[in-house]
Formats: sequence, structure tokens, C-alpha cells
Amino acid sequence: MAAVSNMLRGLVRSASVSRSAFPALGPASQQGVAALGRRQPPVLQVPVGANRNFSSVASGLAASRLSTGPGNVFPCLAAASNGRVVLLGTSSVASGARGMATSKRTKRTWYGMRVSDDPTAPSVVRRKPTTPSLRHTAMVDKTYLWRGRPVKSLTFGLRKKAGRNNTGRITVWHRGGGNKRKYRMIDFRRANLHSEGVRYTVVERIEYDPNRSALIALLRHCKADATEEEKAKSALSYIVCPRGIVVGSELQASRSQGLDVLPGNAMPLRFIPTGTIVHNVELYPGHGAQLARSAGTSIQLLERNEETGYALLRLQSKEQRYVPIDCIATIGKVSNPEYKNESWGKAGRSRWFGWRPTVRGSAMNPIDHPMGGGEGKSKGGHHPTTPWGRKTKGLRTVRKRGPLIRTPRFKAK
Repeated sequence: MAAVSNMLRGLVRSASVSRSAFPALGPASQQGVAALGRRQPPVLQVPVGANRNFSSVASGLAASRLSTGPGNVFPCLAAASNGRVVLLGTSSVASGARGMATSKRTKRTWYGMRVSDDPTAPSVVRRKPTTPSLRHTAMVDKTYLWRGRPVKSLTFGLRKKAGRNNTGRITVWHRGGGNKRKYRMIDFRRANLHSEGVRYTVVERIEYDPNRSALIALLRHCKADATEEEKAKSALSYIVCPRGIVVGSELQASRSQGLDVLPGNAMPLRFIPTGTIVHNVELYPGHGAQLARSAGTSIQLLERNEETGYALLRLQSKEQRYVPIDCIATIGKVSNPEYKNESWGKAGRSRWFGWRPTVRGSAMNPIDHPMGGGEGKSKGGHHPTTPWGRKTKGLRTVRKRGPLIRTPRFKAK
């Protein structure tokens, strides 16, 4: 036990932790530690024999100038299962799962940029330019994401369409080819329309999804303290991953009552405090989320009117619109905020994603485009148009302002 005490004392001393870094916790029970661990993982775990008590560990830690409170064995020690000793810290110390002993060491790239260890907000990293394409490539770091295959029951194969609709005509230009994909079925409702009570889920893992810019999270429909038997029988589902959750976090969803305002919890707008940042917002109750589903996006709840039954939202484009207060929304922002800073680096990667080259109209023949033809490089003699003759520069194509739109995005400051 002396060796364990010396090891703990050395780790605490190396981390330069002051007294204020530890909460004044008394000897908590096993259930209390488990409940705390759902939202804030332990900073340090040291295996100790089941028959040992905390007295020698506390005396060893007290020698490192961290005194105990009255009536406490040690302010930051608590009992856990299998005789483990769990060292708990504040949010600044236990901000991630890397631990207190490695809080000073920051992972950096070869060019000195800090690399994020948050799996929901990975950094955009560059590689050494050993090839011409790598010189301009900057991709999101997927080190902390799940590397295996997706859940087979929640996926199905996508058929190539190459931009064609059901009649075979091209409706989206420059599409075709690309790598094979499997579509992950995402739960955009989180709770059925007329369901009662709270739906508890636990984050199993965080994955990459080739069909969207945001990351996705695999949820197991059970409580965090469920037994292994209950977990094996529980269902699985995918959701758009909120920023700030970790593996093992317990997420809740309800359409009938308010919940804690924590990232990943979903509830109707009528129960969400004004000013809260949300995402995955429904336009109509029970239709599933339609707003703020892309990487890094969010919506702010500005006001709520119980008499009219509508809530005012400020969208990512600064547009303000009304949404029924029974529409469900998820607390927090969407994950992967650095996606906008990605650079594919070469034309070949665009082809991997299914994007074909874009040809200018002035480089075509007159039969193919109104701006085509002419001797050499010609201006065309008229304003730029689409292949069907519609002007492409200066013509306003904004939709009509609907009754639920308070401030359209082209008028928002």
C-alpha cells in the first residue's frame, strides 16, 4: 500500500494540482460515484486490493500538502466497485478522458498546431508534403473515432444515381462515380410523437458518416447503470452527434416533460429556456429534425409564446422564423465544427466523393450552352445565363416571405 501511496503522491505533485482543484467530497457510495461518472469521467484510477481501506492512501496523499476536511477520509477519494480508488477533480482538471497526469502534455502536429483530443470536435490537420497533393490537403483528424464497421441492422446500400431523377433526366449536374457508401439510418425523432416519460440512452461510440458532414453517435437504449444482460437486450440507434458528449454519457429524450439542459438531451421547445443553443430542430411536431443538422451548426431560441403556440428561432443564416413549441430540439451544437476548414487537396479526392468536373459554358459549343461558340476566347455578347437562358448574375431568386418568417436571411444583419 505504501507503493500505491507514493505513486499517487508523485502523480499529484507532477500535475501541480492545488487544493482548490479538488471538490470537497465526502466518502461517497458506489452509486454516487457511478452517477458522477456518467457526466464527468474519473481523472485517475488506481487498482487497490478489495480488503484495503483508504487510511494509508489518505495519509500518503496528505503528505503532499493536500489536507483532508473534517470527517472525511480524503476530499477527493471515493469508493468504487472492485475495490478501486477513484481520484476526482474539477471540470478544469477532468475536462477530458486523458487524465490528470497528462494534462500538461498537449499533442501537436509537425508544424506546431495543437490537436484536439475531443472526438466531437476534431482538428483539421495537415500532413508533411511528401507529394504535391499533400501540400494542399487538410483533413479532419479521425484518430479518436470508431474504426470498425457500422451496425449492419442500421445500414443499407446506396444505389448510384449520378444526379438523375426518377425519369432519368439530370437534375443535379457534376455528379457521378465515387466510392461505395452505406447509408446509416439516423433517428431524427428521438422520441415518438405521443410517447410519455423519458427515453434513456447511453453513447456507445462516435463514428464517421460518409453521407453527411457531421459525426454520428451510436446509442444504446438503456440507463447508464443497467446490467450487462439489460444492455445486451436493448436496442441501438444512430443520432447526429452533438458537440461535447463522450462515450458512456447518458442522453435523455422526452416529449412530455422538461429535462436537464445538457448537450444531447432532446425535448420540446416549450421546456427549453430562452437563449439556449439547440440543433436538430423539427419544423412540424413528429416529422423529425429538419433544421441545423450540418457540421458545426446551431440555432438560438429567442422567445416563446404559450398563447400563440410558437417559438422564435434565429437560424444559422441569421434568419428568424417561428416554429411550433411542441417541436422537439436537441441541446447544444452539432459536432465536427472544423469541417468547413477542410481542403481536399486534389481533383482525385473530389471524384472519390462523387463529384465530376465542372465545365464553363463559354468553353462549350453553341448547341450546348447560350454562351458557347465563337472564335477563340469570346465574351458571348450578353449577360451570363444558365443553359436554359435564365440570368445567373444579379437576378433575385429568393423565395416569397412566408407568414412564419419574421426576418428573412437576405435582410438579416
